[in-house]
Amino acid sequence: MGAYLSQPITEKETAEGENELFRYGVAAMQGWRMDMEDAHSTVLRVEPSSDAGIFAVFDGHGGKEVAKYAAVHVPQLVVESEGYRGGQTALALSQAFLAVDDLLVLPEHREELKALRGGDKEEKQKTRRGEEEPMVINGGSLPDHILEALGLTAESGVSIRLVRNGARGLMGEGGEGPLSSQDAAKVKAKRKRVEAAAAAALRRSGPSAAQDAETSSGDTGAVGSPFDADADALPVLAPSAAEEELRVAAVVEDGASPQPDTPSEQGEGEYLGPTAGCTAVCALVKAGVLTVANAGDSRCVLSRGGVALAMTQDHKPDDPAEYARIINAGGFVADGRVNGSLNLSRALGDMEYKQSKEMGPEHQAVTAVPEVRTETLQAGDEFLILACDGIWDVLTVQEAVDFARERLLSGKTPREVCEAMCDHCLAPDTDNCGKGCDNMSVIVVVLKDYGFPETLAAARAAAATNA
Repeated sequence: MGAYLSQPITEKETAEGENELFRYGVAAMQGWRMDMEDAHSTVLRVEPSSDAGIFAVFDGHGGKEVAKYAAVHVPQLVVESEGYRGGQTALALSQAFLAVDDLLVLPEHREELKALRGGDKEEKQKTRRGEEEPMVINGGSLPDHILEALGLTAESGVSIRLVRNGARGLMGEGGEGPLSSQDAAKVKAKRKRVEAAAAAALRRSGPSAAQDAETSSGDTGAVGSPFDADADALPVLAPSAAEEELRVAAVVEDGASPQPDTPSEQGEGEYLGPTAGCTAVCALVKAGVLTVANAGDSRCVLSRGGVALAMTQDHKPDDPAEYARIINAGGFVADGRVNGSLNLSRALGDMEYKQSKEMGPEHQAVTAVPEVRTETLQAGDEFLILACDGIWDVLTVQEAVDFARERLLSGKTPREVCEAMCDHCLAPDTDNCGKGCDNMSVIVVVLKDYGFPETLAAARAAAATNA
């Protein structure tokens, strides 16, 4: 079944906890996916004398190790940060996210990542699956300068297969079996041009990059400014080790769909850190202020009197500001994916996209720098929901708030609400599966200082009276 199981795994990892400030529940479910790559953190009190709590969800890709690593380390990194000690919660979260990347590239952390991944046996299984499912992108979605270099047009019907560690076999129509000798000769004739163009795109910079960004967005003002001042001064980037491993083959296919093919670790040579990565959404509640940091497409929402207040926005490669940064770092966007592969523009880990040595972390094609929002809590602020995209693919933030609030008012615990939400979002099957087939993790945090416990008590009393 490709990326899906024949039957979903619906057993859930659950937890709950409570102190005088918060009451939380969490549920995590593998669902239809072959592996569970989510992780989460729930810390009711970050220090013995503190009034601060931290709640976070990490959605892994290319392996579970970075998500698990972040879940273990992010809360402590927040507390140890200069920003936290100085009372700057937004800075604290940003420093913690960047500190994860700093730690991931240290060779001494390889064994910890390996243990979190599950060891060599699981890695070999992932590698075998990856070899069967190379990344394929629609050639028509590539930027015009790449199509021109290949002598192709958007209507040419050619797909591009991205292969690491050497090119695998060239496939025929629909990817089933080898090409005929005549078609194979045509494909091989284009192969060198494909390789050269893709490698150039990975390192590309200069004025034409700005033009591509403007063309893609349709709003030159939104993305043109990073290049206007001194486009010729943009650095020419040397290929990273990860880029050197990239090989590209042109494949004549009909309706080929992208499949992940990300190794969990580079081969011999300089250690660049893991190529697995994860989204991160982290909520810090301290002294009546909610601070939320987000990198990727996991989300946090605050229920304010039953109205959803979104505390995050998704980071996708097609967003104008994200697109401009990717191009400026020497990358490209195809099929809504960075370099035709990763469908996020911000994440922890994913070190193969962070090899532009001349640029700081905020300028890499994929960055761990989070977007941070703060909100002063007030009467009527009821609860938080943090969840990965397995939930948000199915529910809007308002629908999630409505779902949770109805059940909390009926007497369900936060843990029970999380379990019910996972079950609600699970697809009945994987036919045309775009929603409900992903891993699912969700945390519901009741804020006890802002009137919601009284609201819950009144609702229960009313229900008992009407019974």
